[in-house]
Amino acid sequence: MRVGRIILIAVPVVLALAVAGAFAAGLRLVPLEVRSFDEDVALTEAMYFEAEIFRDEWGVPRVLGATDGDAAFALAYAHAEDDFPTIQYALRAALGPEMLAADESEARGAYLVQALGVTDLVAAEYETQLTLDTRALLSGYAAGLNYYAALHPDERVRDLFPVTGRDVAALAAFYFPLFYGMSDVLTELFAPDVQRDGARGQELQVHFIAPGEQHELGSNAIAVAPSRSDDGATRVVINSHQPVEGPVAWYETHMMSAEGLNFAGGTFPGVPVLHLGANPGLAHAATINRPDLIDVYALTLGPDDRSYLLDGEYVPFERSTARMLVHLWGPFAFQVKRPIERSVHGTVLRTERGVFAIRHATQGDLRGVEQTYRLMQAQTLAEYEAAMEMLAMGNTNRVVGDSSGRIARYYNARMPLRLEEPELDWRGILPGDRSDLVWSEFAPFSALPHMVDPQAGYVVDANHTPFRVTLSEEDPQEGDFPRTFGIETHMTNRGLVATTALAALETISREALLAIKWDHSYHPDSQAMQLRAELLSRDWSGEPELADALAVIEGWDGRADSDNRHAALSLLIYQPVGIARLAGRDSPALDEAFRDAADYLMTHHGRYDPPWRDVNFIRRGDVAVPLQGGPDTLRAVYGQRNGDGTLSMVAGDGLVMLAEWDADGEFSLWAVHHFGSSNRPGDPHYTSQMQDFADEVLRRVPMTVEAVRGTAVEAYRPGERAAP
Repeated sequence: MRVGRIILIAVPVVLALAVAGAFAAGLRLVPLEVRSFDEDVALTEAMYFEAEIFRDEWGVPRVLGATDGDAAFALAYAHAEDDFPTIQYALRAALGPEMLAADESEARGAYLVQALGVTDLVAAEYETQLTLDTRALLSGYAAGLNYYAALHPDERVRDLFPVTGRDVAALAAFYFPLFYGMSDVLTELFAPDVQRDGARGQELQVHFIAPGEQHELGSNAIAVAPSRSDDGATRVVINSHQPVEGPVAWYETHMMSAEGLNFAGGTFPGVPVLHLGANPGLAHAATINRPDLIDVYALTLGPDDRSYLLDGEYVPFERSTARMLVHLWGPFAFQVKRPIERSVHGTVLRTERGVFAIRHATQGDLRGVEQTYRLMQAQTLAEYEAAMEMLAMGNTNRVVGDSSGRIARYYNARMPLRLEEPELDWRGILPGDRSDLVWSEFAPFSALPHMVDPQAGYVVDANHTPFRVTLSEEDPQEGDFPRTFGIETHMTNRGLVATTALAALETISREALLAIKWDHSYHPDSQAMQLRAELLSRDWSGEPELADALAVIEGWDGRADSDNRHAALSLLIYQPVGIARLAGRDSPALDEAFRDAADYLMTHHGRYDPPWRDVNFIRRGDVAVPLQGGPDTLRAVYGQRNGDGTLSMVAGDGLVMLAEWDADGEFSLWAVHHFGSSNRPGDPHYTSQMQDFADEVLRRVPMTVEAVRGTAVEAYRPGERAAP
């Protein structure tokens, strides 16, 4: 999905130029205004929740509540036990004018939340758009965080508590536009060249892992129907790729309630819903897609500088004021005010290159968190489709299987219905003076590319085009969908390998399916192998010292296995060049990347061909485990150089799950996490799953209340955990 640690509070990177001037003038010293947190109130409110937390031998929290809201209360508390700092970090991004910013960078984040309308949306629509049970879920989660904060005052961030259900809803609303490309658009608008590149619409998911460093990420999802499995089983592979640390790293958990909720899967810090996983009736995986859901309009200002041209007349901007507090010292802060302007299009941004308005698919809609909740509750494919028809999440493809043997791949998007004019480039900068370009309606879910119960007996999604799913005539056809949808047509390496492998199998066993999921290879048509051919085709006669390095490249078979002696050099070239090309970004020159990679290996290993296991690692604390796989393989590993000749995984495979219903309908679920359940150094589960993750081994997940109780090594009410 498309947010990373820098993006979430984010905006220091994205909006630095946008609002820098606002914080250089008009500052006023004011008494520090903070939320008033009454610990006794938080402790009293906690008494009304009926919930338990169970932890298995891996430390994974499984929570049971009398109601779904009670389960959310326990989830918040358990997650805070494991990672309270990151939860607080994420939630601060959603506070807007109530956030006490530590510095100007965080103040810019508070500005963005207000400018994009999140603050006003929650204030106006929280009780109108969200159902009572969804608000109960949000409030229960907030109460769990407040309870933990009351019991652990030394860990608490000032000016955040008490958290409310509205705060949690605001964070969820802030997430969604970032998932479908808002960060890219903002970056483009404040870059030297504001001409949006249409090719960027075909880019893959990009996360800001660290300042100045980007990695293409993705996800894998496969569903196999009984008609194609070797034993009559239905199976779903769930494997979304994320950063390994930060506010959008996967946290594994399991929510159960007496109201019928029973869902195991992955979530992010600060939200009470699980974005992927399974219940005994249905399993679903999520992958990022990149339809065109954001439009940018160039505005013509009126003579007064407070209006814009629309249909031949000047229309005044809607104006309001964003307020930010920046902590100075002791009980004092700077209060910063910054005007917010909106046109009929949406939020207005004044840049050095012009004035632009942004319109995005989920603006004005708070229901993304509710839709995710409904997907968790769905027990059949029909119920799942009904929840998908809400179209409140903006994007993310879905691969689904249910207990009856039905499977599906849904291309999901809240797709604007746009004017069809051949000369209009909806991915470019649009004229802002035409009201007929300001869309307000969306295509129904049924109008998007879907594959439901295909005769092929399987579906696959690896962030590739929905027009190449089974390599058969059943695949949706590009010509059947409007150009204005901006649906992807590219193929990832993962998509090439998975579709080719599945199509070649007469029947698909559990073992064969897992072998595909853990595959370490690059397809002959992949960007990686194209780069290899390009490198070998160049004239290197003037640099004979690189002959041995070229021989290593020539000998590479396109695999990233642990003992492969050609993978290190090849992939040190491919990751900076190939991934950037796939994403439509500027890439380093191929020859320079080759020399740099060769020098890196020779300097630190004394050779160009060290085994991949000596280079590629997953690390945490003082634990380092060699990894197979590489960028854009089905065993996805995106590494960052350590300066010692090795790479450390920073993104890729995280939570991996396999859901299965055997021929008799018996449900089973397996999983592995890249690190472990805790983000607290020194905790036994800080690194407890790393070796299994590296060995590509899944563990069984208990799914009934009886099984959860029977496998628990800890069972306690929130706030009553025994000391270690």
